[in-house]
Amino acid sequence: DNDLNGPLPPEIGYLNDCKGLGFENNIRLTGPLPQTMGNMTSLFSVALILNGPNFGGELPSSLFQLKNLKTIHIQDNLGKDWSLPSNVRVRDDTQLERLLLVRNSFAGAIPSWIAKLKQLQTLDLSMNNFQGAIPEAIGDLSSVKYLNLMGNNLTETIPTSLGKVPVIDVLILGNNALQGELPASIGNLRTLQLLDVGSNMLTSSIPSSFAKLESLKYLVLESNRFNGTVDVLESMKNLTVLLTRSNSFIGALPDGLFSGTSDNIVVDIGDNKFTEELPTSFANMSNLVSLIGAKNSLVDSATMKDVCDNTTLLVMDCDACECCEVCCDGENDGVCDFQLDAHTLLGYDCGAWLKVCIKDSEYFAGAGMY
Repeated sequence: DNDLNGPLPPEIGYLNDCKGLGFENNIRLTGPLPQTMGNMTSLFSVALILNGPNFGGELPSSLFQLKNLKTIHIQDNLGKDWSLPSNVRVRDDTQLERLLLVRNSFAGAIPSWIAKLKQLQTLDLSMNNFQGAIPEAIGDLSSVKYLNLMGNNLTETIPTSLGKVPVIDVLILGNNALQGELPASIGNLRTLQLLDVGSNMLTSSIPSSFAKLESLKYLVLESNRFNGTVDVLESMKNLTVLLTRSNSFIGALPDGLFSGTSDNIVVDIGDNKFTEELPTSFANMSNLVSLIGAKNSLVDSATMKDVCDNTTLLVMDCDACECCEVCCDGENDGVCDFQLDAHTLLGYDCGAWLKVCIKDSEYFAGAGMY
């Protein structure tokens, strides 16, 4: 924050002993990063945050060839011309572990060479203008634990190769224009704890292979075109957050849903085609803190009184919930269209540290209206 102005000089590459390079809140900084940064052989981290509208451009390919570089963090810059190089010859001994390019108006395709960053643990390209298909090669990211592509213009199908990523904890693909089916291969991700494919144009039912997602805690399927039942969710014994709003799911919620966790439970199944009653097990769940189920086809009095007594935030159709103090009568849009905010609920602003933010989320205390 030194109010630097003009472009970064190519002579910056002479700083051979520099280990950390950071520019923050320099509104008059202009131009792209110089290719000579590839000469900064001791560089360990790069951070470019909250800089001005004329700062940006294609990142130098030489930056990704620095052997000792472990972190590239570019976030909340105002420039509109950011892009990744189309071709990079990635070194076999690359040490890059964290690549965070968040809210910068990066455009163009996600290049397949990113998959050659074998030590990469965090890849966050969220809230940009990346477009086109997710490269099939992304499944070669053998070390990645956190992968966030939310809020871009990505199209076509979710690559089946994502089912090969062996240690991934978080996979966020929401708020794009992805089409087609959920790949059954995602069921192979035994370490996966959070899956968000919400707000896309995905179709089909939930693959039966998802029964193998034994570590999954947070599942976001909202605002797609999914159909079929959700019976497979009964096998997810660690599931605590389920957001399926605005799909065409049918049938009853399985009786064993959420039976394997003592953590607080948050559910939004609104605007689907669910039928019958709520699972009887819900009546005994003191940890069911939020349940949104309006705009479904549940039977009359589908909601047990104990659910009303135990649940802090409860929104159901009036005919399905005699004990509800507030309910959807088909006319009150403020109630009928109430939904949970996955972005806030799951702490996405915290990036790879979202697990800490989830615990502090106001939704788990039964608040969080917006």
